[in-house]
Amino acid sequence: MIYAASESSADLFYATRFFAPDPFLFLQEPNGGKTHLFTSSLEIDRAKRCAQVDHVHDWGDIRTQYTAIFPNRTADEAILIAFFIKQAGIYEVQVPASFPLGLGQKLKEAGIDLEPVDDPFWPQRAIKSSEEIGHIASALAITAHAMNVGIAMIRQATIDPHGFLHHDGEPLTSERVRGEINAQLVRAGAMPSHTIVSGGAQGADPHEEGYGPLPAHAPIILDVFPRVDATGYWGDMTRTVCRGQAPQRLRQAWEAVRQAQEVAFSLIRDGVSGKMVHDAVAQSLTDAGFITGTLPNGRQGGFFHGTGHGLGLEIHEAPRIGQKDQKLSTGQVITVEPGLYYPDMGGVRIEDVIVVEPDGCRNLTVQEKFLELLD
Repeated sequence: MIYAASESSADLFYATRFFAPDPFLFLQEPNGGKTHLFTSSLEIDRAKRCAQVDHVHDWGDIRTQYTAIFPNRTADEAILIAFFIKQAGIYEVQVPASFPLGLGQKLKEAGIDLEPVDDPFWPQRAIKSSEEIGHIASALAITAHAMNVGIAMIRQATIDPHGFLHHDGEPLTSERVRGEINAQLVRAGAMPSHTIVSGGAQGADPHEEGYGPLPAHAPIILDVFPRVDATGYWGDMTRTVCRGQAPQRLRQAWEAVRQAQEVAFSLIRDGVSGKMVHDAVAQSLTDAGFITGTLPNGRQGGFFHGTGHGLGLEIHEAPRIGQKDQKLSTGQVITVEPGLYYPDMGGVRIEDVIVVEPDGCRNLTVQEKFLELLD
């Protein structure tokens, strides 16, 4: 049983394929039995048309049934839930660990035992169907188009005497580039989420979204990860570019990251250890001369995050390619995003999305990789 808003609960959307901004109830009978969705009259017609469940129920109808049996009692939603599932002979339900505590307590008081299930609630979500892979590939195509809008702005920028970028006579800022990327995503039917346009030293923090004028002759990280409105699936892509001549160390770092990504591609296949892939990526960067560890100023430097994460109805989902050992399986869709980060240089990250196959992996990302944007 799940009670949530499917716009924010990937587990609920996976179970019902029904997007709704307000919480509703999903129930599946034991042993993979019939599925039920409960909603208000506001959403009932749309739910009947769109939801992929066996039965759609109006709370008003359930309340009428309850009142016919218990005319002198009042009933909140918890009482109605308990009433329905007891009629089905169910007295114990499995719920996600995120199930609302208040509702859970009321259900227990009404005689329903709850068994919280740790994530992932639906383990099968990690293996994507061909239809799901198609949805992710479409999301990545939308992402690439928006990415190219941002790169084009940076490419077209001029360099002022102080080493900063200008576009159409105005300083080119992270905010301007991010705004154009996000506008393109919305036009294409996707919702942007914390798009990163991070230039120079700001890029040494992997999750810094970026602010202010963008520098020339320095790395600019663009990380774009929208959710497509129609399908609920995410895209995720990162490129690092430099308007003007890149310093030698930056060119070396960018090439080391690109080659480390190729190391991951060469190793990923069904049954392989994600930790082994991650360790090989980290070793490749070390061998290229880029050390990871605490810097004299106390900040982290080098490659200090995981190599990748699952992608689907959530931006971060199972499995992970990192320090925690997880075996990869055919049908999993995973990002591959090595990076290097040093405050005196900035950051470099390149990210593609692959699908694991029996004898290797297939790259779903169609987007060029280049560093310098020269006149």
